[in-house]
Amino acid sequence: LITATTIALNSGTTTALNSVTTTTALNSATTSALHTATTSALNSATTTALNLATTTALNSATTTALNSGTTTALNSATTTTALNSATTSALDFATTTALNPATPSALGS
Repeated sequence: LITATTIALNSGTTTALNSVTTTTALNSATTSALHTATTSALNSATTTALNLATTTALNSATTTALNSGTTTALNSATTTTALNSATTSALDFATTTALNPATPSALGS
């Protein structure tokens, strides 16, 4: 009876220990796999978010700079055109007046 009891206890103990060892190994492997997958997913999501934010910021800065440069160039061109036109008109008038000093009203007609 003692031998049979000892064998039964040994068998039960072995089974229980094997079960605990297997469960521990599975838990460890599962935890490791989940940690790796979670870390990978978070890294990917973080990289994507940073790329998007960086792209948005650069697009905005580039648009602002281009708008500013375009406005400055257009303002300069508009001012230059207006000055050229005014100068041409003034020179035309002065030249015409200088070349035709004697008008009918000046001759008393």
